[in-house]
Amino acid sequence: MELLIVKDKRIDYDGSAIQSHWTYRNFGILGNSLVVFRGKCDVKVEEMIDIEDLRQNKEIKSDDMVHYIIEVFDFPNVLLASALQKLFMAKLCEVLGDYGIKTIRKGDDIYVNGRKLSISIATVSPVSIKIHIGINVEAKGIPEGVEAIGLKELGIEDIGGFMEKTGKALVEEFKKVKKDSLKVRWAS
Repeated sequence: MELLIVKDKRIDYDGSAIQSHWTYRNFGILGNSLVVFRGKCDVKVEEMIDIEDLRQNKEIKSDDMVHYIIEVFDFPNVLLASALQKLFMAKLCEVLGDYGIKTIRKGDDIYVNGRKLSISIATVSPVSIKIHIGINVEAKGIPEGVEAIGLKELGIEDIGGFMEKTGKALVEEFKKVKKDSLKVRWAS
């Protein structure tokens, strides 16, 4: 899995990056990839993947987030997509623990002190698994009624360093899963 951390510019997330080959089209990276960037979040209704959010007419937005766009071309399958999503969320909780932050993971969301830190979605296209994870940098521009928290409120000021550390941790986790899957034989 190739890692790209975009630090030199902001990229706003509107939901369209969940389409297959977004990384190849925008950055020339072909194959399994993770792109980490920072920007606003405002998911347009036509880009919403979660049918539950659509049914409840939920808004998905934030003024400042760290975004992770993951694409995996091995066995596009919704169950595997959901499992990888939750694995990555658990890994992010571990990294936040390294910062001394106590988290609670509820499914595919991360909470700190009862306040929501993240958003996430996993889906498939005919060719790949796509996962988006967003972590609030500051809890601003959040939909009404959502009790949110951001990295800066938790004492993480070096957002570029956080992007680097978490990006590397997620790629290492994926590579370990991939390697472990290749070193076992069939059970007879």
